[in-house]
Amino acid sequence: MITLTYEFKLIPSQQQIAIIEDMLAVCRKVWNYALRERKDWINSRKCAVNS
Repeated sequence: MITLTYEFKLIPSQQQIAIIEDMLAVCRKVWNYALRERKDWINSRKCAVNS
């Protein structure tokens, strides 16, 4: 069996670059928000070492 692979180079326009960067910024903000929520939840359930 022969497997062929293809490689393409994308060359987006300036408008497409702006849209992609906006989408990535939103994804980054959602990820960071969810990460902060998770860390806060974990920290709220830890008890002190002396307890």
